[in-house]
Amino acid sequence: MALLVFLLCSEDLKFIDKFGASGHWLGLRKLRKQTWSNGDNVIFNESFVSLTEGGQMCEAIDNDTWTSYICSEKKHFMCSKDDTYTLSEQKEDWCHALKYCRTHNSDLVSIHSERENEFVLKKGNSSSFWIGLMHDEWEWQDNGCSSFRKWPIKTQDPDSEEEKERCTSYQSGKMNDLECIDRKKIFCSKGDMRIIVIKESLKWEEAFEYCETKHSGLLWIEDKEDQEAVEQWLERSDVVGPFWIALRQSRVFGFWIWRDSTVSYNNWKNGFVPDPPSSHICGVISDRTDNFTWTDEN
Repeated sequence: MALLVFLLCSEDLKFIDKFGASGHWLGLRKLRKQTWSNGDNVIFNESFVSLTEGGQMCEAIDNDTWTSYICSEKKHFMCSKDDTYTLSEQKEDWCHALKYCRTHNSDLVSIHSERENEFVLKKGNSSSFWIGLMHDEWEWQDNGCSSFRKWPIKTQDPDSEEEKERCTSYQSGKMNDLECIDRKKIFCSKGDMRIIVIKESLKWEEAFEYCETKHSGLLWIEDKEDQEAVEQWLERSDVVGPFWIALRQSRVFGFWIWRDSTVSYNNWKNGFVPDPPSSHICGVISDRTDNFTWTDEN
């Protein structure tokens, strides 16, 4: 299902600019009620945040005290599931901390009572770490998490009239706060694909490890829809390939696999699947000069 576009970072603004999307609605709307990241209502709160109009802050525990920080700041974080609480070793911004917890079948910790608060403080061992509370009245249509905002320079936040429903448009590189009944063009997106090109040249194994550690993994393409989305992104971007993708050949059986699944859809150059013994064991995708086809390389 396609939704109004979600902005994760400034690169997304640059990307939609290439479509001439200025003057269009974004998927950001003022309607959020404060809840924990897992959806629980906030019935216990030790926060004393003063949120500016259009602002966004995230809650951390710092030396046993609830403290609000800019959500893009990197901190340790605590994940919880049932009676299991885990304090991370790595540091992430709030949204990436949330993503990490959910990837590992949990969520950022929520606190519902003084007893729970004391327990979390004890588990935190006087360190500084994110908990699952974000202070933000604005919410993306797809419930995506983003600390990116680009309000006009004159105020750095939107002018809001509490009695009227507020939505957001994109105009001339800025996000603008408007009444939702205004008429604007629409710009939709489908899925949550984000492609980041690493300009440093690496071996396939090095690229795989880098993307697993720093991002969500090397790019993989599961179907024609994925392929078309990648082509669209590469077509609109000023990057030159080819690029490693998470495609490799089994040395034992000879078939091609992604990170954790076999290849069903493919877009091999000339329509031929590279087979051993003449094939190389790693996959790349070309740029527009070779119609975004796949080839095998070492």
